[in-house]
Amino acid sequence: MFSTMFQATGFKRALDLCKQGKLDEAAVLLKSLQDEFLAVCEENEALKEQLSEVADVLDLAEKIQFDGQKYWLTDEGEKKGPFCQVCYDRDGLLVHLHQHENHWECQSCHGLYLIPRDTQAETRKKPLLRTTLKKAIPLFLEQEMV
Repeated sequence: MFSTMFQATGFKRALDLCKQGKLDEAAVLLKSLQDEFLAVCEENEALKEQLSEVADVLDLAEKIQFDGQKYWLTDEGEKKGPFCQVCYDRDGLLVHLHQHENHWECQSCHGLYLIPRDTQAETRKKPLLRTTLKKAIPLFLEQEMV
């Protein structure tokens, strides 16, 4: 890239070349100034895009909450999630966790997150099945030690 001084003095130099009748040299100089201008415009657009991405990340960081195991997003007063902690920390991606009976699973990294027992009944999608057993079956059978 040309120096800022070249850019600042380039137009005056091109004008001087035109006054001296050196139109070909002036055209070459104007072409180089035009190329430099277009390169600066492209760089400016890239920087604007980067700045927008950083602003989006900062905005998201204000809305995301970590509960010690997984992330939740609070947007306009509504709590959304849960989201995978590994995918967010590693890649900056909010990946919804798929709910199973007693855990959530990330479909991207296959991480597992246990649902606390006190909230399992509240978060369970399927109702509990009732069984009608006529006889109680003990959990542990007593066996004689030989």
